[in-house]
Amino acid sequence: MEFEKYDFSRIQFNHQINNGIGFRYKEERLVVIEAIDTVAEELVDLLAENRDLLTERQEELCRDFDCDFLLLTWKEQEEDRCLFFSNTKRVRALEFLDYLISEFGLVKGDANVASGRIATAILKVQMAGLDLTDTMEFMLKMTQSYFEDCDWIEAGDYAQQHILDIQAMQKYTKKQIPWAYVKSLDVAEEGNKFFIKSLENESGLTITAGADTYIMIGCRGEIYDISRKKFESTYEETDQVLDVFEMMLDFLPAVETIPEGEYISLDETARLCYPKRGKEIYACQLDKRTKVFPVNKNQEYFLGRPGDYMAVRPDDYSDIYIIQREIFSQTYEEV
Repeated sequence: MEFEKYDFSRIQFNHQINNGIGFRYKEERLVVIEAIDTVAEELVDLLAENRDLLTERQEELCRDFDCDFLLLTWKEQEEDRCLFFSNTKRVRALEFLDYLISEFGLVKGDANVASGRIATAILKVQMAGLDLTDTMEFMLKMTQSYFEDCDWIEAGDYAQQHILDIQAMQKYTKKQIPWAYVKSLDVAEEGNKFFIKSLENESGLTITAGADTYIMIGCRGEIYDISRKKFESTYEETDQVLDVFEMMLDFLPAVETIPEGEYISLDETARLCYPKRGKEIYACQLDKRTKVFPVNKNQEYFLGRPGDYMAVRPDDYSDIYIIQREIFSQTYEEV
């Protein structure tokens, strides 16, 4: 196997998870190893049964292998299995495995750890399409592709370095259709945290309740947090109650309180709002996978795929975000 062509180096180790050889990626603090199936399965069981203990094991393993990202692979009967740990928000574990195998496999987890499984016969078909015969080589190639076949945009830097590019983008405005909003203090008390999943981020994000934090709900159920100042400058609020059946949401939003684990449906507190006229954005359609890291978001990121749109607010070029293609066509129109 020509692991060097994928920018990996071979590493030798003696560890309980596998006495053998692994590979270290030269461009990132990432290690890939072939794990002992019984040990790996114990870790997968912890994913559902004891997350605190799994977090301890994750920190231990990443420390042992001196890495921020650890990919374990093994075989179980007629399946190829994998488990991925991420110690930083720069890469979401669920999204990473989704890139590797999700088209034909099954992936579950969150931003910190995710597991995946794919039928060996299906994986061999995928490998044949890449002219590969070795499973580990497939994992190394796909790992390299994940990092290289993607634009990584730091919003603050991009705003300063691409002013003319932004100004050359087409301008769009929101259609006069209803959106919904929820004040975070209607969900939790000041300073308390809650967890929320969305169409754009399946692994979810954590929000701290406060008077300055609102939650927006789009026409398909897409969710994101927004500052009170930005909300008031962009939308006209109403007292109309959100009717999830009338809006035909594809995704019914709910939050999970931390640490109680109580689920609260946002439609109980959501009210309708409408875009203010004259509010515009710059936007361009993406031709490759793109990650946008917002300013002051602690390495949370938006993920865009080819066909989606990258949007920029004209009054703040550092306010850059991703809008899914279907959502964009449904909610925006050219100026």
